[in-house]
Amino acid sequence: MPQAEAIAPLELIVNRTFNAPRERVFRAWTEAAQLDQWFAPAPGRAVKSSLDVRVGGAYRIEMRNADGQVYVATGIYREIEPPQRLVFTWDAEGAMEPVKDTLVTVEFFEAGDAGEKTQVTLTHQNFQSAEMRDRHEHGWTGCLDQLQKFADNA
Repeated sequence: MPQAEAIAPLELIVNRTFNAPRERVFRAWTEAAQLDQWFAPAPGRAVKSSLDVRVGGAYRIEMRNADGQVYVATGIYREIEPPQRLVFTWDAEGAMEPVKDTLVTVEFFEAGDAGEKTQVTLTHQNFQSAEMRDRHEHGWTGCLDQLQKFADNA
């Protein structure tokens, strides 16, 4: 069952366990061809990403709804420690108010007896409002639901 909690008013932590090895889950976040298959909070959205996965490298993720509405997230990778940790800035624009200068940390922990599962802890910080945090809680929970389906079928 997904767990999400608000830590302080402008920070969000989401935890999820996946039935896949840590390296596979990490690659799902760092290879555009894989990210494009799951990175959307709901099925039916077209995702197109460009990832320069290196410290200082940029990423761009475009999500398009069936009705043509577009949501774009961009940022810079700050830390990359395969297959343990990703830290990147998160700016977004589209259907909602623009998001600027937030920070996402994704940590990957081996779980299960033989490391066949992965515990992911996603921390998103520096929201401008509690409403923005709450919208991102919904978005991240949906994305991780899609990643669960992707990891189960990979």
